[in-house]
Amino acid sequence: MNKVKSIMVFFIIFLIVISSTLSIGINIKGSKKELHLNEYFPKEAWNKTFGGAALDWGWSVQETSDGGLIIAGETVSFGYGGYDAWLIKTDNNGNETWNKTFGGSVKDGGRSVIQTNDDGFIIGGYVDSYGFPGHDVWLIKTDDNGIEEWSSIFGGILSDAAFSVQQTSDGGYIALGYVDSYGAGSHDIWLIKTDMYGNEEWNNTFGTSEWESGYSAHQTVDDGFIIIGTTESYGAGGQDAWLIKTDMYGNEKWNKTFGGKNNDWGAAIVITDDGGYLLTGDTRSYSSGGYDLWLIKTDDNGNEQWRRIYGDSSSDDTGYSIKKTSDGGYIITGTKTSFGSGLSDVWLIKVDDDGFIEWNFTFDGGIDDWAYSVDETSDGGYIITGLTNSYGSGDYDLLLIKVVLENHENQPPTIPEISGPQFGEVGKEYGYFFESDDFEGDEISYLVDWDDGNISGWLGPYKSGEAVLISHEWSESGNYEIRAKAKDTYELESDWSDSYTVFIGNQRPNPPIINGPITGKVGTTYEYSFGSIDPDGDDIAYYLILWDDDTYTNKTGPFISGETINASHKWTKKGTYTILARATDVYGKHSYWGELTVTMPREKTMHNFLFLRFLERFQLLNLLLQILTILWY
Repeated sequence: MNKVKSIMVFFIIFLIVISSTLSIGINIKGSKKELHLNEYFPKEAWNKTFGGAALDWGWSVQETSDGGLIIAGETVSFGYGGYDAWLIKTDNNGNETWNKTFGGSVKDGGRSVIQTNDDGFIIGGYVDSYGFPGHDVWLIKTDDNGIEEWSSIFGGILSDAAFSVQQTSDGGYIALGYVDSYGAGSHDIWLIKTDMYGNEEWNNTFGTSEWESGYSAHQTVDDGFIIIGTTESYGAGGQDAWLIKTDMYGNEKWNKTFGGKNNDWGAAIVITDDGGYLLTGDTRSYSSGGYDLWLIKTDDNGNEQWRRIYGDSSSDDTGYSIKKTSDGGYIITGTKTSFGSGLSDVWLIKVDDDGFIEWNFTFDGGIDDWAYSVDETSDGGYIITGLTNSYGSGDYDLLLIKVVLENHENQPPTIPEISGPQFGEVGKEYGYFFESDDFEGDEISYLVDWDDGNISGWLGPYKSGEAVLISHEWSESGNYEIRAKAKDTYELESDWSDSYTVFIGNQRPNPPIINGPITGKVGTTYEYSFGSIDPDGDDIAYYLILWDDDTYTNKTGPFISGETINASHKWTKKGTYTILARATDVYGKHSYWGELTVTMPREKTMHNFLFLRFLERFQLLNLLLQILTILWY
């Protein structure tokens, strides 16, 4: 009895392990896992640009307690000079309420902003106009109208900067970025803790002699901190995403790296409801080509639980920002950069709590558009900031996009389009492309009727709009009408496609017979006839004639099988030429080449001066020689 129980327990565990493995394998690209007939779909509500004639952009955006928006970034168009940190407050429709610049005559910027407990704002960034040489970490505290209350500078004689700032449970602040002035190497992760007035309480660096940088940090439930960044010192090779957990004083408790032998990057992180972590960035090691956006879920000790990768082989795809949404899922924003045009588009992805894509949205302004930060708004929409070269008044302008969701009934995919060879032979396999688009961007499966008694069954799923190659082999001669239909992940099917005709077993036309002169004179035009018989009695669609002197003639029909056609040609140089001719029937089947060899002899030219003078004196003899020459050739 105990043996039977042991076997049953082992079998149950085996099924669980296999199920988990299959789930990870099948869904690694972020496929949907639930069926719904009604969905929400993203739509741009509005976009706004801010800036002048020079370079301006947004790094961070958050909805404020009054329903408006706060944006931090950098401006060259406004301010004291050079680059200045830029803080913009808008209403809920993106209309500017006020804006403030901070900085001097050199290079200063704001990379992160949050609303503080007193309804003011804290900016984290860098400053080069004040402090030590090189830029330093800069914290700026303002009231609710953007008026500066205090600022603090941290750093040394080299370059240091903050990319993230958060308020801590004690009312102070935590800033994360990188430091060149201190630490073990030339570029280490830097975590700084201050009190509520910006006075430093402690700081810690992470890294060795290689390159490291920190991009996002949050306080955890144990009053410690979780950090995401990038390291060259540790991991599998190149750059790897680096996850670091510290205690409340910034002392490392553990760290984990994620990546392969190529460059992989950790850009942003959120704390999940189960106490674990979810990070985004991009990966080259596990991409389908170039860089792909990735999402990695870990437990509270940093052990990976699952990984999703989003992207395709035609673009570099990067995730810069992630936020938890009110429905328990996550919203990610980043950028898609096409390999072909080199242009970039804003990319917004909504996933559920398991990382499966619910929808995605691309903003293509026509030139270059980037997204660096996203936040959910209280009306259920999303706000994105970045920069654009597609719109605005200057070089690059700060971009603000509002995305809302529309609810409508799910639509089936479009009727598939079919392409591929229309002529073939018995027993030979041929590949055909099937392509369908889904309005909601759902993945698509295909059902193919090959018209020979074989129906493929549903094949897929594949990406919407992807040209899918499916092969088939016919065992008998005949004309076949291929049809296909498509269905999305919610089982909604398209209608059958129009028939795509394929001719199997069509015989080649016979090689053309070529008749005409086989010797001749250079510079003289000669006429040749060409004729081919098709064993099936099919008409000849056209003849291709190669004259062996880098010229050719196309004679387009249709011509009746066995009909003779004529073509003329003149060779301009002496030599031996092989005329080649090929016939193609109306079903596209080519004959083998017919050929005829033609010789163009050397022209005789007299160069003897005395003999030429002799012929000038005796005109009758000269005329006789010319006649003989003509007859000879």
